[in-house]
Amino acid sequence: MEELELIKSKIKEIKEELINIRRDLHSNPELSEKEFQTMNTISNHLKKYNIEHKTEVANTGIIADIKGEDKSFTVAFRADIDALPIDDLKNCSYRSKNKGVCHACGHDIHTAINLGIASVFQNNSKGIIPPCNIRLIFQPAEETVGGALRMIKENALENVNVIYGLHVSTHSDIGFVQINDNIVNASCLDFKIKVYGKSAHAANPSVGIDTIVIAAKIIDSIQTIISRNVHAEDSAVITIGTINGGTAENIICGYTEMTGTIRALRESTMEKIKNRIKKIIKGIAYSFDADAEFIETVYFASLINWKEASDIVRENAVNLLGEKNVLELKPSMGAEDFSFFIQNKAGAFFNIGARNKKKGIIHEAHNGLFDADEECIEIGLTLQIMNLYKSYLKKDIFWLGKERN
Repeated sequence: MEELELIKSKIKEIKEELINIRRDLHSNPELSEKEFQTMNTISNHLKKYNIEHKTEVANTGIIADIKGEDKSFTVAFRADIDALPIDDLKNCSYRSKNKGVCHACGHDIHTAINLGIASVFQNNSKGIIPPCNIRLIFQPAEETVGGALRMIKENALENVNVIYGLHVSTHSDIGFVQINDNIVNASCLDFKIKVYGKSAHAANPSVGIDTIVIAAKIIDSIQTIISRNVHAEDSAVITIGTINGGTAENIICGYTEMTGTIRALRESTMEKIKNRIKKIIKGIAYSFDADAEFIETVYFASLINWKEASDIVRENAVNLLGEKNVLELKPSMGAEDFSFFIQNKAGAFFNIGARNKKKGIIHEAHNGLFDADEECIEIGLTLQIMNLYKSYLKKDIFWLGKERN
């Protein structure tokens, strides 16, 4: 398509600008729900491109709209914008200026790619008119409480026909794309377990109810759920991450609190595990004349791609990079709240390779040495725009209100 060739040329023109945007974001990372400077930076670029947008969506997010030739069809693209509470250990010019905060998961790359879409289709004489409407979603708090549901509640998906998201990955080399048409990420449930007993002096334990002992029994029993209550062909994990209880070495502990997480590829497996934990903690607590409660804190649904949308990504990736460079994306036990965007709306999520051993870019995400080969910005941006055109070409399969097959 002649227009796509023009766009590829345009992308090469703005490539250096997007790399600089990424490095600016990387140097000034902000934690979930505190992305105020990041929001302002994104807004300033959108203003420069003369693109209508709304700030303070879900507190620190942005929704931007670009009008296309066909105003009855809209393709959305999501970028997460928050960083992690990790020291940046890299020695580079764009190292984080904020101690203890680092873009160690590539969200700065995702944001630069979405701003690249804005730059290509900017609303002035320099821009190209897209075939249909474009919705750019800059989402906060992906790493913690999950900003996706909050943005959806503030109409991020209103009149959207199909939505795409991507993630950089150092599990694959630069020039590769990973995609599947099924489960991409596990469902995730973070929880608290509170155990209530009775304090007493350690010299007279029989008059107390020791919640540390009860907590130990609970932890031990919970570990049998995966091996004895989950089907062998299903993937799931349970982790108790923290345990806190007690006030002194000579006091029987009357209250103990634990936190943990459950990961499961299937929602039915998640429900089974959750219900089993509730029975275990109640039963063990009762046997000690104590009480316990299970409290859900953060929940992310399983991320499951729509085949129609993932087929578009795969076809475009093959055309752009070659069939050998398009890999099957294996399901991850990690959480990703893009899942909520495509629960009831057609869409797909995929990985773009960012590893480059020659440049020393080999470290995984959530690591202070994490970095990404910035060549992936051009690849990700080109692929997303190809997804835009192909989705519009196949617009008859993405009607509003479409349900999964």
